[in-house]
Amino acid sequence: MRKQSFLLALSFAVPVFAAPSAQVFDAVKKPESIDAQWRANLCSLLPQPCNAQQLGLYRPRGAAPNNYVVLSAEPLAMARISRADARSWKLDRLHDFSDYAQAQKKDSDASRSEARLSLAPALYPVAEGKWAVAVLQTVSEGYSGGGASFDTADFVPLEGGKAVQEDIPFSCSKMIRACFSEKEYKTSKHCHDESFGSLRIAYGETFKPGAPYDWQYTWVQTEWPQNEPRSAATTTRVLFTAKTTERAGFCGGPQ
Repeated sequence: MRKQSFLLALSFAVPVFAAPSAQVFDAVKKPESIDAQWRANLCSLLPQPCNAQQLGLYRPRGAAPNNYVVLSAEPLAMARISRADARSWKLDRLHDFSDYAQAQKKDSDASRSEARLSLAPALYPVAEGKWAVAVLQTVSEGYSGGGASFDTADFVPLEGGKAVQEDIPFSCSKMIRACFSEKEYKTSKHCHDESFGSLRIAYGETFKPGAPYDWQYTWVQTEWPQNEPRSAATTTRVLFTAKTTERAGFCGGPQ
């Protein structure tokens, strides 16, 4: 009887398709040691015009020794490249998001017209065999003795097209000066109110081949109040969804 019950359970078992982890790209600390002219040489592989100062060179975590990724803000693009020999690079695959960037600038409201676009150094699993990049929109604010930066993310499939998730709080930092006299600077344990936060994503399994993975968002934020030691900083974790992004603290958000 037990054997029959076990076989019956197997016949009704639903296959589970577990989501892979995000593919992380690690920054190359000294790209000049690989190629002294790496900026100019890699720009030549990308759509033109290309701003060489807006490039970043990365290694896919766990990749073969000669495999790299270059991320560009101008144009907005990601390229998988390899070191062909000691003097040259080979373009293996290009993902150009210039059209998406142009559409974003055209559709942005006044509050985001000055936002900077860039790509986060990772790929995010959308469905079986499908991945997305995080197109970051960065808004910065300057204060006397401080400042703030806020990143929101649109997750755009590698093959382009419409974002699968939009305006998701991605990271933030904020510093507001709290000391204004020489005495305060000498006696205060901390002369700023500081907050910084970032997004965590868990990828849930699916029960249908090709179906989108269930993304579960957690916002992690740390607050370090003025005139308190670093040990007094507190960290909170909040679950939210694409429809409840207001639950993320986001360092108070842009003003």
